[in-house]
Amino acid sequence: MSDFSPVITDYWSAVFSGKTLHSNEHLTITVNPDLDHDERVAILRSVDDEPVAITVSPAVSDALTKDIAALGNPTEAGIRAALATQDVVLNGADNVFYLSEPAAADILDDVGSPNVRPLTDDDAELFASFKATVPEQDWDNAYVELDHWAVFGAFDEHGRLVSIGSMYPWDDEYPLADLGVLTTSAARGRGHAKTLVRAMFRYALTEGYEPQYRCQLDNAASNKLAASLGLQLFGQWEVVMPDDA
Repeated sequence: MSDFSPVITDYWSAVFSGKTLHSNEHLTITVNPDLDHDERVAILRSVDDEPVAITVSPAVSDALTKDIAALGNPTEAGIRAALATQDVVLNGADNVFYLSEPAAADILDDVGSPNVRPLTDDDAELFASFKATVPEQDWDNAYVELDHWAVFGAFDEHGRLVSIGSMYPWDDEYPLADLGVLTTSAARGRGHAKTLVRAMFRYALTEGYEPQYRCQLDNAASNKLAASLGLQLFGQWEVVMPDDA
């Protein structure tokens, strides 16, 4: 993963750091005392041949120790089954993408498009009108909000808002900016989202942040967008489902 910025690799190393509970050729399980109840389990499958990384809170670790002993040389499937007995429900994996350092340099050299601009509080009515055209589930999945750290919109040749995206700082210590994007169904396939995301990436990079792009494994449109942007897959990341979900 040498093509990724050290900010990215250092962040994920920190997330899955801690005391080793178990390690074998299939996986490594660490205990992270900084994980609270709502973050008590996370799993990362990297794109290389490294073992699956699993991190758990001390409370989960205490219950998991006996299961590991019983399993002997556990696989990921065995650990998942053991977690299920603790009522740990995982929230479906995301593909996590980042810019390689060469791709980031290319983004910074791009002058951008006049059809993309930042959105502000003055665009609240425009934002609300766009939101009304999008299915609620799509909106929830994208997590785009006008009060996020940075918000951008793409407009078509008629001046209509057809794609919006927002970013927010992902971590207090590591400068990563997580991104969500939505495009109206009628405007999809015309490059609006690609142009919009490139502008958002450029903004994040100039502000000293590494942009992060995530989508569900079965979200074909979002995965296609990531490919068109030349993003590199870092891995598949999965966390525990919130209790109130």
